[in-house]
Amino acid sequence: MPVLFLRWSFTLSTLSVYSILLTDLPHLQTLIRQSGFFGYSLYILLFIIATLLLLPGSILVIAGGIVFGPLLGTLLSLIAATLASSCSFLLARWLGRDLLLKYVGHSNTFQAIEKGIARNGIDFLILTRLIPLFPYNIQNYAYGLTTIAFWPYTLISALTTLPGIVIYTVMASDLANEGITLRFILQLCLAGLALFILVQLAKLYARHKHVDLSASRRSPLTHPKNEG
Repeated sequence: MPVLFLRWSFTLSTLSVYSILLTDLPHLQTLIRQSGFFGYSLYILLFIIATLLLLPGSILVIAGGIVFGPLLGTLLSLIAATLASSCSFLLARWLGRDLLLKYVGHSNTFQAIEKGIARNGIDFLILTRLIPLFPYNIQNYAYGLTTIAFWPYTLISALTTLPGIVIYTVMASDLANEGITLRFILQLCLAGLALFILVQLAKLYARHKHVDLSASRRSPLTHPKNEG
């Protein structure tokens, strides 16, 4: 119940921020940019909290693109997403299985990921980061319970999230500054095509490495008694 309350509180706060973004964007951009390191740190902290509460980071990536622009927004979101996934990973190792499943739920997802790592190691991590088989933030916790080492996990997580972060940030920045134009629509189509190709390449990599993802797709993502 406390976790659910925190999730809803954070979600409502995020929606409030979005309403400000839509109504007084230039003033907010100026204010945050003038705050410098404090503004950057606050954004990263909010990203980490959202990830720990299992809220979608894409919302904050979009906000980062709107407020900070494409280049700085991409850099800050990459740093924030990497730190957030690392914090979830370390928290899982600190809490242990019993406490974590009580907090997060999704026990079947955890089991599927543990089996995948046991069978295929790093390859399974790469593929599940690129192919959306499981909720991303749940993966962060689940990998903390596997035998995978911290630094390979962190590096692979950063590299595999970068394409999505770039696309979300650039598109959000362009939409905020220029609105819906022909150029924006073309960029949106190209971005969708790029992500589709990336997923198909990941599937080819899975076949090349003989990684069986069908068992993961058949595994239910949640368990009725453990849904968080």
